[in-house]
Amino acid sequence: MIPAPEKFKKDVNVWVDEAIWGHRFYNDQTPWLVFLEFLSVFRGRHLDGRALDEPRADGAHEVITYHVPRLIPLRDIVFNNPHIQHIDATKRSDSEKWAAWLKQVNGDYDFSFLRDRFGEFSRLTHVVEYFQNTAVEPHRQRRWTSRFIFPYGPDCLYADLPGNPQGSPDRRFFARGGELLYLMLCRSGHGPEIAELINKRLLVETDPWNRVSKALLPEDYRSDSGAISSAIGYLPYADRDEYKELAQTWRHLLQLDLPGAALFDPLVRLSSLHMLLYMMRRAGEEIGDNAEPKFVLEIAAPSKTTLFELSSESLRANRMATLRAVRAHVENAKNDQGWHDALAARVPADAVRTHLADRFAWKPEDAPVGGDPDAIFSVLRSYAEKRHQQHVAKVHNEWTRQIGLTVSRRGVGTWYAPSDSLLKALVMCTVEDGREEYHRFLAKLYERFRLVIAAPEAEKAFGNLPTDQHAFTQNAQRLEQRLRTLGLLRRLSDDCAYVENPYRRRA
Repeated sequence: MIPAPEKFKKDVNVWVDEAIWGHRFYNDQTPWLVFLEFLSVFRGRHLDGRALDEPRADGAHEVITYHVPRLIPLRDIVFNNPHIQHIDATKRSDSEKWAAWLKQVNGDYDFSFLRDRFGEFSRLTHVVEYFQNTAVEPHRQRRWTSRFIFPYGPDCLYADLPGNPQGSPDRRFFARGGELLYLMLCRSGHGPEIAELINKRLLVETDPWNRVSKALLPEDYRSDSGAISSAIGYLPYADRDEYKELAQTWRHLLQLDLPGAALFDPLVRLSSLHMLLYMMRRAGEEIGDNAEPKFVLEIAAPSKTTLFELSSESLRANRMATLRAVRAHVENAKNDQGWHDALAARVPADAVRTHLADRFAWKPEDAPVGGDPDAIFSVLRSYAEKRHQQHVAKVHNEWTRQIGLTVSRRGVGTWYAPSDSLLKALVMCTVEDGREEYHRFLAKLYERFRLVIAAPEAEKAFGNLPTDQHAFTQNAQRLEQRLRTLGLLRRLSDDCAYVENPYRRRA
């Protein structure tokens, strides 16, 4: 485990969640925002010549500073410009529309240069509407400074900002999850290869819409002026299998014969799934549970099946795992020599309070905690659990829903059930040679992502079948039918079905 830089501990009231998983996972940061933050970090480090190729001394954390532009004029025009459609819809002359809009447009910039670049006012209106309609998560009601255009290229990336766009970031939506993703890929052993693929496939300066986004900026605008400067977050472990598995997914997806824009959705979904697996495995390590994580998927059925209950229980257990990990991490402090030394001190309560403050960077929000050592310990544990439940504990529910791994029904509950988009992403990632025998495909879903659908994988996950085999057989049959409907499976005979990936690797 890599020691955490002291500067991060100063920013929190108790260092528990961060010690287990890193600094930090946060439920307000959706999978898409994790991905955008990652791209912003990547772009900044690419300009410095270090993208996914960061030096790190043995036993020490990386020391990385990156810069992300604000691009306030671009965001003003796209997301803080409520009058443009109304003005364009009036029966004024083109010249009058320009004059009316330039008089009402928000911001501190002179946007008259757009008249020369776009000519007709309606052209600018159509561009703004296109960026608004293709924006990332357009259905979410966020402040205009926290809304993002689709990342068509490197000049579409910018920092999340508070309500005052000139202020310092508040870390609500770019909460460092993207920094953790960046560090995981850095430490995977495949960073430079992935960096080359990202620049070639995802962040292409000559992309037409990337060039249009640049056209919305003033001629003399310098993106590096007033850029947000940040130090990278903290990731506790130098080398883990999860980093390598994540890199394998990125390498495979980035090599598919697809336009770059079509790769974003599967990358967002599967990157978050890998990060959830990392969170669950770390939770298991803290608890002392060596069992592998598992997601029992119920494929949609006409009526409730026995797998519905199994899937719901699997979800409940996974959601509780992180809270159990926090409890175990805190309780482990009683095994420290420092704890025993504190109990043997002349004033045990004061010594225990000092020991726990040092060990967990604990800063009680109220007056110094009093009472006997066990009472002081109980206050710390309760605070750590409460803090965890406010944010980190919600990540599993939020992310699984957003990537299409769970569904919720009023009066029924929430359970693991894959969406069509997630199934497509899994096929794109898992079927590497054009096609894969169906049962081998199910086995690979379990091997790589711990997704339990059929009986053989259920037996591996649980040690024995948790319900009758027929239920799993029907579950696998329903998935086969669904993949066939999506055009991703072909049955050649009664005994031979193949999952087909229509997006083969580029030659």
